[in-house]
Amino acid sequence: MTPEIFNRPAMLKAGFALAAVAVLANVPYGALVALFDYDDVLRRPAGEVLELFHAGGTPLVLAWWTFGLSALCFSIAAMLMGEALKDGKAKLSTGFTLFGVLSGVFQAAALLRWTFAIPSVATAYVQAADGSAERAAAVAAYEALNTFAGVGMGEHLGQLVLMVWTFGAGLALMRMGGAMKWIGAAGLATLPLWVVGQTELLSLSMPELPVIELLPYAFMGWELWLLVVGVALVMKASGKPVTVPHAVMA
Repeated sequence: MTPEIFNRPAMLKAGFALAAVAVLANVPYGALVALFDYDDVLRRPAGEVLELFHAGGTPLVLAWWTFGLSALCFSIAAMLMGEALKDGKAKLSTGFTLFGVLSGVFQAAALLRWTFAIPSVATAYVQAADGSAERAAAVAAYEALNTFAGVGMGEHLGQLVLMVWTFGAGLALMRMGGAMKWIGAAGLATLPLWVVGQTELLSLSMPELPVIELLPYAFMGWELWLLVVGVALVMKASGKPVTVPHAVMA
């Protein structure tokens, strides 16, 4: 039986990139938690959010900027993985790779509203008189940006295409066999959480829809899986055995 041949240099790059995205994205995220009480702050009244954002100043804007760029870095990592798995039995089709790239682009574009759109809205709100038409307009602008760019494009659309990429990447990893089979299956196991969690987003326009809040768990589980995939690809490219605990395989 002919052994499977992998593009080891490309796999090494992809592994490092995926692991780096999974780890480094938590740096700006941690800054947002510290500076902005993210993401609980998003459930507060619009006026309170805008005042808190304005008070955060340049450090908060930079935190949002780097968080947006981290999403864009996932697009690069997805392309590298597509390059690493473009041949052989573990082939990841160009279509699946495209979905991964689009996910990073959609999420980055949505997150960058906090860098390029929300600052002026927050300034307008803070400088306007209480109860004025200007404040009402600022609140309306903030809510429109959050609903369309944040929820619609960044979260809903970004997560939908991310699910497609995860499905394709999971199947490709499973075709490698061995421990990679179980790692790929773990990625597929996150998909139901993403799907059911969409009820939280859709309920904003369909209040009668039952809400099951699973998105935080989907994100945490997927991010951990991405780190495992990155490490596993680096090990495989380096010729080291990839193993999973026997309890997982049982």
